[in-house]
Amino acid sequence: MKNKLLTLAVLISQAPVAFAASSGAAFLKIDSDARAVSMGSAYTALASGVSAMSYNISGISFAGRPEVGFSHTSWLMDSNHDFVGVALPLKGGNSPAGGNRWVAGLGLTRLSNSSTEVRNADRSVGGSFSAYDQSVSVGLARALGRTRLGMGIKYLESSIAGEKAATVAVDMGFSRSLNTRLPLSLGLSVQNLGRGMRYISQRDPLPLSLSAGLSSAIIPGLNLAVDVRRLVYDKQTSVSLGTEYAVFSGLSLRSGYLTRAAATEVKGGGISAGVGLNIMNASLDYSVTPYGELGNTQKITLKKSF
Repeated sequence: MKNKLLTLAVLISQAPVAFAASSGAAFLKIDSDARAVSMGSAYTALASGVSAMSYNISGISFAGRPEVGFSHTSWLMDSNHDFVGVALPLKGGNSPAGGNRWVAGLGLTRLSNSSTEVRNADRSVGGSFSAYDQSVSVGLARALGRTRLGMGIKYLESSIAGEKAATVAVDMGFSRSLNTRLPLSLGLSVQNLGRGMRYISQRDPLPLSLSAGLSSAIIPGLNLAVDVRRLVYDKQTSVSLGTEYAVFSGLSLRSGYLTRAAATEVKGGGISAGVGLNIMNASLDYSVTPYGELGNTQKITLKKSF
């Protein structure tokens, strides 16, 4: 029974993330910021402050003062995805705008499923199981003029029906404001570089990803962003497109599209939209993404600088 329970748990635990994959730790592919989601995940060049922990670690160097962030997602199949993090400028150095400033980051990401009943062939209850995946990450980034560099390390843990697996992974990021006629930013990111997780006798590689992105404010108040992302072991390449328009200083409207290769096998998985509010050093962002028959996922992110 235990082996049957574990097998079923593994199958079900992969379903909530809605990604067809050959790598493990699929929860690492779920976005953790509502602004990023609403822009189709085109965030490698835009990531800044505490949210950059999940996209481009170099972006935490944009935090000019301590910043905390929290995100919650009502994910698919009654699961929940949460993120909490902090970006902390270290003493010494100049302001981020002038460069030469170190910023440290700390983040916790968790995907959890409620207890699920397991039924036998005759439909009788054969038990239940719960599952969760989580990562704890720390990072350090520095601004050097128009260039920003960052590196982070994270501890990953997964638990399914009492069986656990753990490993360590590394993230690296680079971003630069380019000297062009239009305000243009470049971002490069390597995520989930490390040894795969092992359950019993099987070890699955982590979803190693390589991302490159560009963003530009082509006119005041309008941001355009594009990302190209390669999932190495899944052999998938995706393109993300995002737009953001500031209706006025405290309100932004966003939309995005993520090519289906990295979205889901169901219709509508690549379209997203959202809205953002900014008031007194605080921001509230909301996004919604349709997943066809599986329903919609909604994410809310709250960030505050002190």
